[in-house]
Amino acid sequence: MSNEGTARFQSSNGTLLLVEQAHALPIVHLSIILRTGGVHDPVGMSGLTRLTARMLRMGTRKLDQAEVDERIDSMGAHLGIGCAASYVQIGGAVVAHNLEPFFEMVTELIKSPAFRANDFARAKRETLAELMSICDDDRALVARHFRTFTLGQHPYGRPVAGTTATIKRITARDVRNHYKRHFVSGNVIVGMAGAVTPERAHTLVERYLTLPRGKAPRDRVPPPKFDEGRRVLIVDKPERTQTQIIIGTLGSHVRDPDHTSLQVANVVFGGLFTARLTHEVRSVRGLSYGASSSLGHDRQRELWSMWTFPSAKDAKGCIDLQLRLYDEWIQKGVTPSELRVAKNFLIKSHAFEVDTAQKRLDQAIESELFDLPSDYHSGFSSRVAAVTRDSANAALRKRLSRRDQAIVVVATAQQLQPQLRKLPRVRELRVVPFDRV
Repeated sequence: MSNEGTARFQSSNGTLLLVEQAHALPIVHLSIILRTGGVHDPVGMSGLTRLTARMLRMGTRKLDQAEVDERIDSMGAHLGIGCAASYVQIGGAVVAHNLEPFFEMVTELIKSPAFRANDFARAKRETLAELMSICDDDRALVARHFRTFTLGQHPYGRPVAGTTATIKRITARDVRNHYKRHFVSGNVIVGMAGAVTPERAHTLVERYLTLPRGKAPRDRVPPPKFDEGRRVLIVDKPERTQTQIIIGTLGSHVRDPDHTSLQVANVVFGGLFTARLTHEVRSVRGLSYGASSSLGHDRQRELWSMWTFPSAKDAKGCIDLQLRLYDEWIQKGVTPSELRVAKNFLIKSHAFEVDTAQKRLDQAIESELFDLPSDYHSGFSSRVAAVTRDSANAALRKRLSRRDQAIVVVATAQQLQPQLRKLPRVRELRVVPFDRV
């Protein structure tokens, strides 16, 4: 096993181990990843994966959560659990000399979760309270509704955190069955970064992470589809003087040959403080303090979107401007000077994506999770350098639709609905209450 680059090998039980060494500081970052996430929740049970992962942190069969927290603190460590659409991450960091007891503690949480009845009831109460708190966060609210409105019943459109209806529906038996199906050796990646050798990491995995043998549940997530036409959703919230707006369409897949070209074009449009969208919306017209665009990526084709937050009185004008800028961007493409600035930014900033062992490990994990090309990260700068104006403009026209778009606005419907009906080519305008989560 090499000491240069990310060491990669499998345990005798079939678990993948990735190790990125860096011994300048006596710290080890640990990530234990499930290859499955919220998109693998059964239909009608969105939030099950996240709820199951949450319960792991509530203790083992021998220790309750308070005792687990006390032990972790005594080791000079921290631990958190997060759930995304396509994976679950159990991660933390520890001083190097306490790596073994910390790893043993974390693997006990994974291998022997208590799943106590009172913990399950508390986890459901806390999850429901978190869902209701989204109603007070307009930015989180618009992001949540944007995905469900654009992607509908596709797994990417279902909320990872679930809904109040699905969380109430989930039983303790559902959690235990979900745990048994997903927490198997072949569905787990272990990553360690920092002051640890591959040999020691391998020894710890063999000694402590003894999960049942099994493969990752089959990924049946189909490519997402996008409804035809321009559709508008107003998330109706009383007395809004400021709005939150997301406008988007389907983007590209990481394996598309023109994905990097589209990434560069996106930076031109809304990926920099001086980008076209930001400049026109914020600096020239002062419609929104912030304006940006983003291109998602996952195992399937993901969304492209742009985000602004103008005042209610400026919302219609801001949307009009964004749609015009979007059309011009696709029709006329990027300019030579814009292309040069975007490429320079991406190439130079890439150095900050690989400057720590933890970041390099995260990239290796991402490559494994999303089945990325072997040179996706290492060859990024070279691919960006090779992007031409013609390839960037061709990617825009091929991948982004000028016809099929979703516009989601958190606002007071009575105030904005008449104005938004006047938007050109609107096929559907729908209004939903803000507190339906």
